[in-house]
Amino acid sequence: MFRLVYISTPKRDISRADVASILRAGRKNNVENGITGLLIQDGRRFLQYLEGDEDKVQQTFARISNDKRHSAIIPLKSGYIFRRQFPKWEMASRYVDADSSLLSAVKDLVTDCDRDVASELMSFAEARDRAA
Repeated sequence: MFRLVYISTPKRDISRADVASILRAGRKNNVENGITGLLIQDGRRFLQYLEGDEDKVQQTFARISNDKRHSAIIPLKSGYIFRRQFPKWEMASRYVDADSSLLSAVKDLVTDCDRDVASELMSFAEARDRAA
């Protein structure tokens, strides 16, 4: 099982309706491609985790990278994992207010993850919280 984690910056004028549209399209594409994961958005950043077949995940990431609704796309982690971390979620999502803790949202979503994966995702969230 391959996974890829990245952050990106949404365009200034992105609305919640835009994010809802991204989620609808992402969920549809993920079901078709056997990808699961999560997307957390706080108004300043997207944090996304994708898992599935490596080729499908890489193709999805390439498509995301060309999406003009966000920029500064930074891959944080990729590689193989033992099992799916989000097997029931074609794309779990949370919106976190800019002044709220991203770490608390991530903690809620990673309760069933392997310890190392949960720790990595919480570390990314914690770094964002410190920078905010």
